[in-house]
Amino acid sequence: MSNVVKFNITRTIVCGETTCASEPGKFCDYVAAQRFGTRPVCTAFEGEPRLYDHDGWLQRCQACLDAEKESEK
Repeated sequence: MSNVVKFNITRTIVCGETTCASEPGKFCDYVAAQRFGTRPVCTAFEGEPRLYDHDGWLQRCQACLDAEKESEK
């Protein structure tokens, strides 16, 4: 799959190019939920950034996108 992004910070994260899913139904291991499953968050980063939906797809948080850029350097 060409849209799968893999990078290391201190942990390996497998996700899509802009989404938390590497393929439909296969989410990053660090996606969790708060407030009885109504608030998705990313547990890979300090502060557990909130995740948002766009057109039915859970989008990666800014910390995740920034970590990918750092790992490419």
